[in-house]
Amino acid sequence: MHPLALFLGKMMAGVLRGLMTSASVILIALLFTRNLGFISPLFLLVLVLNCAVFSGLGVIVGLNVKSLEGVGLLNNFLIVPMSFLGATFFDPQTLPAILKLIVYLLPLTYTSTGLRAAAYLPLSQFPWYSIPVLLTVAIALSAIGAYQFSHQRD
Repeated sequence: MHPLALFLGKMMAGVLRGLMTSASVILIALLFTRNLGFISPLFLLVLVLNCAVFSGLGVIVGLNVKSLEGVGLLNNFLIVPMSFLGATFFDPQTLPAILKLIVYLLPLTYTSTGLRAAAYLPLSQFPWYSIPVLLTVAIALSAIGAYQFSHQRD
């Protein structure tokens, strides 16, 4: 079996898990707001791309950590800071140039701005650059993961 197929299988399982988690959050939002207006095909596309990026990252992390503590360490130094710096709680356009550069290196920034725009802004104001960036990151992570699968030693 080709290493890319192995990686993509693991990644798609992670995407499905991410979409199931997202569906539960969306269901709770619908129960409390009774508003379906924020769900659009563009919103769902950005959501799937985000799940692909972070699933790919998760599989790569799983291939590289030696112990369960290593997963927690990577979570503390990668995922948690990205959650706070990835434009989740603020508009990255208001940052100074050096911080803006750092924030735009994170894939979560493109997801946050894309989901927010797909939910609340008119289509003309959607940041279209976020889709190719997320797709490129997902493809790059797939290539890295396939390479690591092919060179995996037990």
